[in-house]
This record gives sequence, structure tokens and C-alpha cells, in this order.
Amino acid sequence: MPAPSSYWACVHYSAVSRTRRIEQNPDRDESPTMKARIATVLTMVLTALLAIGCSHDAIMPDVEVARVASPDLQADAVLTEANPGATASFIYRIRIVPHGADWRSAPSAAELYGATRNAQAYGVDLHWQDANNVRADYLQGRVMKPTSAAVSVAGRAVTLQLRSGVSNPAAPAGGMAPEPKQAR
Repeated sequence: MPAPSSYWACVHYSAVSRTRRIEQNPDRDESPTMKARIATVLTMVLTALLAIGCSHDAIMPDVEVARVASPDLQADAVLTEANPGATASFIYRIRIVPHGADWRSAPSAAELYGATRNAQAYGVDLHWQDANNVRADYLQGRVMKPTSAAVSVAGRAVTLQLRSGVSNPAAPAGGMAPEPKQAR
């Protein structure tokens, strides 16, 4: 550890040197606090851009891939598919809505990530058991949002049951959404 007098000489020299640099170029302040402020602002901007970019509506809009009417035609079970891109699997959302109604404003009753119907087919099969109970069958997948206890639709409670381990050998390979048509 340097002697106290040499320590204060170093502090004085450093302060004088910094003052001279600022006097020669007053627009350039190299203080640690300025660097910290710049780093903070850049971090906030990057975080905001990431948050905007990761919102599922901006990147991967849902597409209706199945709609099954209840036996009494009072409600529909709607399955939507979102494709987040090549490095992620399909996301399936199940909504229960009044018969013929638009599903976009309805909250999802359940959400599954990477659900499959057989070894080559992604998706979920919807089946009404009766007017108040609908079942969602899939072979395997990860439940991201478990089912709600019951969804109120058309003045009644509809229960959704998720059932894994059910294979559908007739399901075609790939996702459930139709392929986009190529422009000619």
C-alpha cells in the first residue's frame, strides 16, 4: 500500500488529468456514471424491444384449425394453432364459445405445447360427450395452461377434460393449419 502522501498525489493527478481531458473535449465525459447511464438506457431499450417482439400476437397469431358444435348446438369447442417458428413446436389453445361466435375475444380454457395426435401429426382432437362436457384427446404434449374448472357459455357451465395418451392414426402428418398458398 502506498504511503498516504503518494496516494493523494495519485488522486490529484487523476483528477487533474480527467479535468484536462474534459476541457479539451467537453462533449466527451468518460465518467463511470455516464457509462453506467448509457448501459442502463441500452438495457431498457433492448428489454422493451424483446418484450414487444415476444408477444405471441405480434409474432404468431392463432389460426382456427377445428370447431366442433355441442350436441344441442348452443356452444362450440374451438381449437387454435400458433406456429412460433422453426425452433419451437406448435401451441394449441382450446376455447369454448357460444355456437357460431368469434373465438378471438374468448379466453383459452386450456393451452398445450407440442401436442401430437400420432408420431407424425401435431394437434388435438375435440369431442363433445354431452351438451355440458367436451374432451380434448392428444397422444402427448405439455400442458401450459391447465383446464379451467368450468367455462360459462350460453348460460351454462361447460367442463373441458384433457386426455393424453390417445392416438389418432388417421391424422395427417404436420400441423393442423393449412399450408399458406404460394403466390404465382
